[in-house]
Amino acid sequence: MAGTQHFLVHFWGVRGSYPAPGPHTLRHGGNTACVAVQAGTHTLILDAGSGIIRLGSELLLHKGGEALNISLLITHGHGDHLIGFPFFSPLFDPQANISIFGPRLADQGIEQLVTPLMSPPYFPVDVRTLPSCRTYHTLNSDEQIIWRHGAADPVVITKQEHVQDVEVRVASMITNSHPKNGALIYRVEYAGRCLIFATDVEWQERYDPAFVAFAEGADLLIHDAQYTSADYQNAKQGFGHSTVEMATGVARAAHVRQLILFHHEPTYNDSKLDSMEAEARRSFARTYSAWEGMEIDLLA
Repeated sequence: MAGTQHFLVHFWGVRGSYPAPGPHTLRHGGNTACVAVQAGTHTLILDAGSGIIRLGSELLLHKGGEALNISLLITHGHGDHLIGFPFFSPLFDPQANISIFGPRLADQGIEQLVTPLMSPPYFPVDVRTLPSCRTYHTLNSDEQIIWRHGAADPVVITKQEHVQDVEVRVASMITNSHPKNGALIYRVEYAGRCLIFATDVEWQERYDPAFVAFAEGADLLIHDAQYTSADYQNAKQGFGHSTVEMATGVARAAHVRQLILFHHEPTYNDSKLDSMEAEARRSFARTYSAWEGMEIDLLA
């Protein structure tokens, strides 16, 4: 995945709620949320749903004896976004340096949130005994993550700090629209391009002005679009997920260049997702429905 000329976004898991393997999801895929971002030489991973399992195997397969430097950015603590974490192969590699970022939820930092997933009695292997090097960073609203040119390791700074020679910058904001503790939205900037990762959000009467400002002018918006309007109106209001109309509306409001529909409802088959994509394009022409294996190079 390395290559300084790329800002490459690769989708490894695109479903919401729970994995949905089977003939009805062959084209879009049945794994839950995981997106890899290669920003120059830096490997960032957005969420650790079941899609991260295959990603981990691929990272080890192609590392060529070199150390792995990985930054894992967690949006929130729900199972579909963390289910793959215990099976992420680099955790077992002594040459892997893994920086794990995420929010404080229910008065727990990110280390407290993920450790029980991979420790007895819930899992036979204790993450605290593994040979990889892991660091945990619980982000607050005043912090951002940067990578300086030539540096492998990320640094957490306050938003007020002015730092020279920044190669990659990640900002975050919390949304409280996802029950019950909220979720982080991430903004990744590299080489003059910008990616927004906004899963597990729900907009109601109006879009959050803070989010619209946060996403303003992004080159790529990956946005929750789990439900059709009919399903949402009938039974899904308040579940913390968006419709196609919500996703396209906020994409227009924030003047983004391209929209990716994400966090697909596990009971929807490929044909239904195709129809939702077609519907979205009537409101926002540059819309695509995420599928496993989809790649977008923002510098191409």
